[in-house]
Amino acid sequence: MAYTITEQHLIAIAGARTALMPELAHWINAVCPSYHIDTAGEFRHFLAQACHETDHFKTLCEYASGHAYEGRLDLGNTRPGDGSRFKGRGIFQTTGRANYLQLGIRRGHRDMFVNDPELLEQPEYAVWSACEYWGTRGLNDPANHPDTDVLRKKYRKNVIEVSPVEFISITINGGYNGMAERKKFYRIAQRVLT
Repeated sequence: MAYTITEQHLIAIAGARTALMPELAHWINAVCPSYHIDTAGEFRHFLAQACHETDHFKTLCEYASGHAYEGRLDLGNTRPGDGSRFKGRGIFQTTGRANYLQLGIRRGHRDMFVNDPELLEQPEYAVWSACEYWGTRGLNDPANHPDTDVLRKKYRKNVIEVSPVEFISITINGGYNGMAERKKFYRIAQRVLT
């Protein structure tokens, strides 16, 4: 049986209620099961990452201007203004023209998010884009490992040994940014989602 996420779960993990939580809970329950994110253990990891990336479920758009992404070819930002136009959005902060384009292709409308980037700030697409990211990177596998397991991950051309929460955090963030807070939210989620 699928695990159901409530607004109370999100409040408990984040530490306070936000205006986004009712819609986020609705779309998490509507979308996540189709990506096989449906157990308490999977949701612990998924929501810990989402809580960090959305600043405690307060925003679905990166606070920074996005200027730092200007000209980043690894993100597909090839045109002037792409950095700001395709800054982080959604609950996992999708960033870059190439990633917005890929989401449109996955949705069946190639330029959907390229033409209207702000769509990823709507809770439905914010959750869906995170599920796409989670699914295409196979993150249910590390999420289902015991916390004591040591996993191997390629990071900056080296194979490193990490815990499941570190594996998922590095995959989502590309590095160690916010690792302490991600681990904190995960520990809270362990108590909240039983």
